[in-house]
Amino acid sequence: MRGRLRGWYVRGSVVVAGDALAAVLAYLTAFAVRVIVPLPFTQGYLPVMRFAEVEHHWLALVVLQLASLYALGLYETRFLTEPHRALQGIVVVATVHALGMVAIYFFRDQTFPRTILLLMAASNATLLVAWRLACTTLMWSSPRRRVLVVGAATAADELIRTMARQRWLGLDAVGIVTPDGEASEREGGVPVVGRRADLAALCERHGADEVILVSDDTWQDRVIDAFSRWQGRRARLLVVPSPYEILIGRSEHLHLHDLPMLRVLGDLPGSSERATKRAFDVVLALALFVATAPVMGLVAFLVRVTSAGPVVFRQERIGRNGVPFTIFKFRTMHERAEDGTGPVLATENDPRATRIGRILRATRLDELPQLWNVLRGDMSFVGPRPERPEFVARFEVEVRAYAERLRIRPGLTGYAQVNGEYHSAPATKLKYDLAYMYNRTLWLDLKILADTARVMLTRRGV
Repeated sequence: MRGRLRGWYVRGSVVVAGDALAAVLAYLTAFAVRVIVPLPFTQGYLPVMRFAEVEHHWLALVVLQLASLYALGLYETRFLTEPHRALQGIVVVATVHALGMVAIYFFRDQTFPRTILLLMAASNATLLVAWRLACTTLMWSSPRRRVLVVGAATAADELIRTMARQRWLGLDAVGIVTPDGEASEREGGVPVVGRRADLAALCERHGADEVILVSDDTWQDRVIDAFSRWQGRRARLLVVPSPYEILIGRSEHLHLHDLPMLRVLGDLPGSSERATKRAFDVVLALALFVATAPVMGLVAFLVRVTSAGPVVFRQERIGRNGVPFTIFKFRTMHERAEDGTGPVLATENDPRATRIGRILRATRLDELPQLWNVLRGDMSFVGPRPERPEFVARFEVEVRAYAERLRIRPGLTGYAQVNGEYHSAPATKLKYDLAYMYNRTLWLDLKILADTARVMLTRRGV
């Protein structure tokens, strides 16, 4: 494993070096083109000596390139192994890179041929696309990891579907190990290969590189679920951990004399932390209202002219402590899209979405009117996404501990939104929500907001 990781880092370093070189080559290519090719709307050829007369900011040229690629998430594994996903992001990177160089020359009050920067942006985008496509074989040269999934076969299905769908993870499920070893074909033709008691031998027999344990519904989950639904005074819930739970455990350890315990449920952050978070929400919402007003005006116009129906969509959602409120969004679905079906969860390639609606969902621009919900106090910037009453009632029955997420204000964005997909399963989103609730800090909120900006730019979740 260590050797494979080292190989991955070496190949990643080659990609980074190529990205840096692309910036330099794009810059030099722009000068070369300007010198030897007559371009429209220009006053003839650029003299060769002009290259020696201007000041070159080589370090800024490279740093801006790498910083833009990183900020847009284009060093994530999925973009390195499947570069076709990164094409739109690369165009944005080339544009941001050129604008950054414009700013450097402007603020330093230095003259520079403007056509060079336009040509550089086009050359940079072309070189980056070509380089990333050329690196596909390089990034896939690492052997894929063989995985045994341990748990009840039905609980393993979702994990196996994810590995099959997200090939860039580099994981191949070669078998399922169940408690009793009952043989049957499961998701994607992955067979049950044995029972849990024989796991070590099964790893050797099937050449497994990794083992992933998936949990089925347990009595502990049912206890957490009961506590999350309880509306009265709630006691702290502690657990005496096993060695396994110590190894994967939580940061807060307690003890009863010589008996170690972990706190599972307890009090959420106090009034001072809530006041700080609320002040942060109000100040940021006001600032963003002003900054995004032109964007909201453009979105409203596009929604109006591309489909019939209201621009702003109002819908009842469930907020903190189960109190309903009205949420505001730019409409992304056709009018009366649910007349024949009733309330339906969003899916991948949702047929109810309009053409512009798909783009708004992918970039999260449909959520901008919720700045008003933040100002009203219905929502926070970061928290679990609010769901419709019909879905909350259903998920409270189907998903253990789902009601726990209702103990804090819902968010305009959340930990689940920057780590999952638009259509991720509710049980998966809940795990992210609970992780956020019991580890939230202002710094975590800022990180999630920064990651949200990256998701919007890369349009993840289309």
